[in-house]
Amino acid sequence: MNRSYSRRQSRYAGFTLIELLVVIAIIAILATILFPVFSKAREKARAASCLSNEKQIGLGLLMYFQDYDDTAPFFRCVANGGDWWSPRMITWKDLIYPYMKSGGRGYGTSTFYSTPGNGGAFQCPDNTAAWSSALSWNFGTGAAGDETGRYPRSYAVNTDAGLNEWGGKGKNTNGTPLNFWPCVGDQTCDKNSGSVAILQSPASTIAVDETRLPFSNISHAYLEYECKLDGTPWGGISTSCGQSHTGGFTNFVFFDGHAKAVRATDAVRQDYWGTYQYCNSNPVSGWCNSSLQQNDVASVNQIQEWNPGF
Repeated sequence: MNRSYSRRQSRYAGFTLIELLVVIAIIAILATILFPVFSKAREKARAASCLSNEKQIGLGLLMYFQDYDDTAPFFRCVANGGDWWSPRMITWKDLIYPYMKSGGRGYGTSTFYSTPGNGGAFQCPDNTAAWSSALSWNFGTGAAGDETGRYPRSYAVNTDAGLNEWGGKGKNTNGTPLNFWPCVGDQTCDKNSGSVAILQSPASTIAVDETRLPFSNISHAYLEYECKLDGTPWGGISTSCGQSHTGGFTNFVFFDGHAKAVRATDAVRQDYWGTYQYCNSNPVSGWCNSSLQQNDVASVNQIQEWNPGF
């Protein structure tokens, strides 16, 4: 009796092949369901981290404004011709760094870095080109990171800001209308006031946006340019020179210091760039014309990164 029970017990002690296959199939199905969920959760976490960085940048800008009589930092400062496109260039990141003390390499070297550094709050973890050395247009240094090589690519100031309010009040040395961000050594912004007081709607005017390019500045037009994930300008692809997050959103810092995620197309449609009111009333100023906004919305919609359903 005991011997017979022992044989029956050993006969059914293991799984059959069919049972194993069923278990494996169930695990595969669960993995198929759960892995995209985990991936989306990680993506949302990275996007939230990028937004948190921008909140710190917004706070740094506000503290700078307060210390300098509501005047913005130079978005680019070149003390002499030899500083152009070198690590000796000063950008807005250097000027708000004392209020943040997070990320970036020290100023003073004349040698570009070719390796990633500590990005800190100046690096968006979702940015695909943060320490890329990809060349962009005539930017020929091959340095890793931004145009100085000391900070990561991730964030750039909106050089369209102030065009609606200030653009009709004079011209810079090279004939461009006055905007907002001041600079030194660059004719495109040498007479810009930098005074926050000129902005009629600071809470709805973009101060900082996300970018894959190395430049310190960005404008509405950059959203329409196509770039590879490393920041190389390239036509006929699905990604922009701006940096997106899930659903065609990108993060902005506004001039009142708050940061939020906005669809790229909505930012153009609502004129958060501060561009189109001036262009609508000055249709003869070259690139700036009354149909610019409509054309820009259409162009942004053509890039899959901003329009996932395209």
